[in-house]
Amino acid sequence: MSTMLLQELQGELRRLYIAGSDLAVDDFRLKKLEPKLEQLGERAPVFKRLAEGVSALTGPSDAEARAARLQDVALLLNSVLSTQGTTAAQSELSNAQAPDIDLSGLSTNRSYRQLAEVQNALSTSGGGRYEIVTSAHQDGLFSDLRLFPFAVKALGDTYSELADYAAREILPSYGPAIVPYLLEGLNIQGGREEERRLEVVRRLGVEADDKRSLERLVTAAEEGADKVRAAAIACLGNHPDFEDKLIEWSLDKKKPVREGALAALAVRNTEAARDRVYEAFVGKDSIPAAQAVEAAPSTELLERLIPLYEERLRREFTGEEDRKSKDKLWKELEPFTIAFRHARHPELERLFLDLVMNEVNYPSLGRLDYMEWHRVLNQAAQYLQDVDTDEALEALYRLEEQDPNFLQYAFHATKQRRSPAELYERYAGSGRGRLRMAVSKKAQELQEKLIQAVRAEVYVYEGYVRQRLPQEVIERDWDPRWLDWLIDRGDIQLVAALAAPGNPRLLKYLQGWVEKSSNQFYEHYIFMALDAGGYDERTKYELLMRWMEKKEWTKIYNIYQDEIQRLYQIPDEFAAEAADRLEPLTKNVRFESIKETMDEIIHALRHRSASSNTQSRGE
Repeated sequence: MSTMLLQELQGELRRLYIAGSDLAVDDFRLKKLEPKLEQLGERAPVFKRLAEGVSALTGPSDAEARAARLQDVALLLNSVLSTQGTTAAQSELSNAQAPDIDLSGLSTNRSYRQLAEVQNALSTSGGGRYEIVTSAHQDGLFSDLRLFPFAVKALGDTYSELADYAAREILPSYGPAIVPYLLEGLNIQGGREEERRLEVVRRLGVEADDKRSLERLVTAAEEGADKVRAAAIACLGNHPDFEDKLIEWSLDKKKPVREGALAALAVRNTEAARDRVYEAFVGKDSIPAAQAVEAAPSTELLERLIPLYEERLRREFTGEEDRKSKDKLWKELEPFTIAFRHARHPELERLFLDLVMNEVNYPSLGRLDYMEWHRVLNQAAQYLQDVDTDEALEALYRLEEQDPNFLQYAFHATKQRRSPAELYERYAGSGRGRLRMAVSKKAQELQEKLIQAVRAEVYVYEGYVRQRLPQEVIERDWDPRWLDWLIDRGDIQLVAALAAPGNPRLLKYLQGWVEKSSNQFYEHYIFMALDAGGYDERTKYELLMRWMEKKEWTKIYNIYQDEIQRLYQIPDEFAAEAADRLEPLTKNVRFESIKETMDEIIHALRHRSASSNTQSRGE
């Protein structure tokens, strides 16, 4: 691509930023660039988009629209320039110009206003940025080409959770086309940011015929900082030409290098690679080898490790039991719990079933402290909850009786394999489940674990956002008696999750929450339950107004977004009345920002009411 043309366009846009976007109308310098961009647009769609942007900028429009177009074209141009230049000028990989990357599948149809908040979040510091970025990703904003450079920049964000999210979720969504770009900009002597770059590369993979990228990986693997070396080595697992080198690296004196090599060898899954991983597993690198197996659990390696795990669990101990012997035992068993985290194998299922049902036959398990004992059996329970057999379910019930901490797995398995009525009867319809107030400490613990188990089932996560199950799923999969059970225990979040039409107690329960909780963040759950309960608009309106009237306006310092949206959505027939009831409340507001928000809402309600009345008279 012609960077000279892009730089010339950047200079013209900078001129307009200084002089004013109004001067863009029929600007001859921009018009001179337009046909050149169109010509290049025949080979690269992004140039066509730039040409269209320049055409719109120089054409007729009002001042506000022209200013927005200037922002749009400038942001697109800066994004293109960012993807064409090396992002790490001091990179020791190469001083050559970065390769072009094909991001033609991305759009540029979002408005600048939509992108500006995300751009700002990834260019500054401070609170609230994580939520902005994750929401933008879930809403598809990063499919706009202009945010790509900011996504790459996020790998080095000072807030590590945001940087990790970019590496784990955002950048992989662009696909393998970005791999050459990420490697070209790699600083092999860098730190965590460069590790994240390579984590993305490892996830997306390097094409076998991309010799340039492979050369950069090898250079990083041989000459980079220790952790960069390890991350680069881990990317080479899919390339057979490097197997001998990976085995050599797996014996390196530096632990990070050995870790990266073992991770790559587990992916290789050849006989030689498996032998080396197994050798490390039973040697000094048991934990790195276990982590490698966890990430790539091949059938062949599992078939070597499962019998070894069983042998160690069955081993008798005749020496003196002390802290040192317990620590040594756990050091031998812990790698298996890591390696089998994501493994599925019939022999593993058999072992876990027998471990639970015949624990006495596994003396090593009895020697462990509670935390380690629980960790071993917790892994068995996690595995068995997804095994669709009566034997697995019985094993989970046995664990549940031993320790309430295993209740969640038995509950999940019962829900998958039994009817909604059977689930309710087992856990809430009989015995201690009926008690509104658990008396003994054990009964309290059981009830709390049951509530946690219900909570884990009734909300689902879309990305990082917790969502209520669809109403039809709730009414199909959950016995309606659960709603009364939860009302009795006063858990508004779970009541909201399982609310359904027809319950005679629900409305009174929600009214009670409104009376006692208007200054706390429960509005979301109260009105979620109200919506799910199928109540008429008058009922929902009255409860919303009561919620606002119960607030201590002299003390609150914020109005939640859900509250604002619900006020704006009040039906036209109640708009005038709502404005009259809200207006006196603003006299007691402590903060000016809240008063401004309320005044805007009141004005919007009055305007909507007047418009509705005008339309009615016209009809």
